[in-house]
This record gives sequence, C-alpha cells and structure tokens, in this order.
Amino acid sequence: MSSLALSSSTSLTDALERTRHTRTLVEDLISHPEQLGPDFTPIRRIDDLDTVLTRAPLLGWKATGRGRPGTAVADTLALLDEARRLGLVERLDWSFRCHTFDLATQASLQGELHLTPEPETFGAPCPPRLAVSFLRGRRALAVCAELHEDSFVDERRLRVAVDQMREWGWQFVYADLGGTPAERSALELMEWIRPAYVQVNFASPHRSAALVQGASRIGATLMGIGVDSAPALAQARDLGIRWARGALLGQSVASL
Repeated sequence: MSSLALSSSTSLTDALERTRHTRTLVEDLISHPEQLGPDFTPIRRIDDLDTVLTRAPLLGWKATGRGRPGTAVADTLALLDEARRLGLVERLDWSFRCHTFDLATQASLQGELHLTPEPETFGAPCPPRLAVSFLRGRRALAVCAELHEDSFVDERRLRVAVDQMREWGWQFVYADLGGTPAERSALELMEWIRPAYVQVNFASPHRSAALVQGASRIGATLMGIGVDSAPALAQARDLGIRWARGALLGQSVASL
C-alpha cells in the first residue's frame, strides 16, 4: 500500500473516531443536560434613575446553555455545530429546554423566562419522555422565545413554529437582528409575528432604526442588551428603553 493510501486511511479512521467521540458526547448531554447549565441572566428595569440597578424591578430571566470552562463541552457554539452535523440538535434542544423548565418551576421563577429555541426544533413535537416537564412548564411559566438570525432562514418553517408557540402561550423576542442579513425578513414578518420585545444591542455598532421604528409601530417594547457600561446605560435610557440586561444589571447565575 502506498504512503498516500496509508495517509488517507489514517485520516478516515481519525475522522470516524472523532465523529464517534462527538456523538457519544452529545448523546450524554441529551441524557444529562445539566452539564450545560443553564445560566440565568436578569432582565431589569433601567428607566428609574433613583433605583440601584442590581436591585431594580425584575422583568425576568434569560436562560443560556453554557458548558463549564475546562470541560469538553466548554465551547457551546462549537458543540451545537457538531450536534447539528450529526442531526442531534432537535433532541439536545428539547432536553435542555425541559431541564430549564424543571429548574424554573422548582424555583418558582419570578417573571418571564426568555430562551432561544434552535430552528431544528421548529414545529417538532415534544419527545414523550419529556412531556411531563414540558406541560408543567407550559402551565407555570411565562415563556418568551428569542428569534435570532438563523430563525429567519426558512420562512415556512418559522411560520409553523410561530403558530405552534402561540398555541403554547409563548411570546416572541426579536433578538439582536440589527445589521444582520435576516433584518429585512424580520421587518417584513413583524406585523404577523408581533414580537413582544425588540432587542437593541449596545455592545454592537449595528443598531437598526428600522427595527426601532417597527417596534413602535406594532407596540413592541424595546429591550436593551449589552448594557455593560455607564455610557451604554445612558444611551439606552435616551432611546426610551425600559428593560435591559447586561453586566451593570447583574451577572448570570447558575441557580434562581
């Protein structure tokens, strides 16, 4: 066998081993989603100048999956990409979502729960093994689904998902869409989706006047994110933003 053939065979073996290892890792996460947290970030009121921000009234919490630093799941975005390549995102997202519901209901969460459904779960039914957690969460929690740029890639799938989430009683958040390729689609669908909140990211230079105007037109509430500094807070207040999250408003916590 030539050295080239040996090299190709070794590369294929290595690739298959990496795939096997990744599949095992993701399957373990599906069974044990607590490895991804979540972290809960407070969303607080910012329009009262006399309020200490870290004790300001609470709108709710943004739940985000974060692997513990130094572990094999530390890079959560890369892990999601691998799960997507293996066709496992739907199962992972449902498992993590229902785990988050369990934590929130056990803690009698105060306010709204904001989370990000992965597009692969749009229109997908809840797995039977998670049905109790999901139904309990539907009854107990005020859920807001964040729609990010990738939510708008497939309009037909998005419409199915929005109808489904409306049946569940969820509201919607336009999440950091300013300056993205999805902004035009989001604006075209705004009257139909009618998000409860439209985010303005103060950690990004891309702040869309069109999205702000659209929010005003349909009566959506502007929400600041990336409010990490006094200048960002001042800009948010100048724009009339009432609710926000960011470093000035409290760090993410692992338990409620």
